Amino acid sequence: MSTAPATPRASAWADTAILTGRGLLLMARSPATVTMTAAFPVILLLLLSVSFAEIVMPGGSYADYVNYSVPLFAAMGITFATLSTANAVHADRIAGFDDRLRTLPLSPVAPLAGRIIADTARNLATVAIVTGVGMALGFRFENGLLGIVAYFVVPLLYGFGLAWLMVAVALHAASAESANAALNALLLVLSFLSTGFVRLADLPGWAQPIASANPISHVVDAMRAFAHGGSAGDHLLAVAAWAVGLTAVFGTLAVRRYARRG
Repeated sequence: MSTAPATPRASAWADTAILTGRGLLLMARSPATVTMTAAFPVILLLLLSVSFAEIVMPGGSYADYVNYSVPLFAAMGITFATLSTANAVHADRIAGFDDRLRTLPLSPVAPLAGRIIADTARNLATVAIVTGVGMALGFRFENGLLGIVAYFVVPLLYGFGLAWLMVAVALHAASAESANAALNALLLVLSFLSTGFVRLADLPGWAQPIASANPISHVVDAMRAFAHGGSAGDHLLAVAAWAVGLTAVFGTLAVRRYARRG
């Protein structure tokens, strides 16, 4: 009596590793993707630092404001780069790549998590490029090696959580254009209503509670503390809470949506 061969079972970890490798390979074949992602925050760093330096720090040097603002532009680079993650997920859906994946015994988490993890490498490159340009303008690390490591880890943690929000929106959106329009507006508000450009006390009274709760504020303040010294504990906990919350809520919504489409 013959028996039917057992159906292979999906392994979330193995499948995610394979699709992460695919994402990294695509990125290596298109280095312009990393370059263009970093170009936006670098241009902002060069232009806005000149505009805001004397206003935010009257009497201070240009290098003082660069030390203050570089973490913001690194965080903004990651923030807007997550739009590319959303667009790539949407493109895979439209191009039929997802349909081919559905013919395999594949975990529904893997295509999304693999894309986000691979894009974390791009985010690391973005932070490194923005910081490197900032160092040419006067940015300096003053808190030792562990401070430097933590400076890079904090925005990556934030970017991982935010990417799940972007992916969830991309999977529910009718078109890439509608998703981008809604998300761009949200990201601009988050960027400017934060402590990135100016100190909390210099913001209007109505904006201060928003800036205090804004995850970008906690990201940039933690990065400043790790780079130059100071207390980062509360900001680090806030960043971790945002990352875990976004991943848990929007990761669940995204995976359910992806599986339901199957």
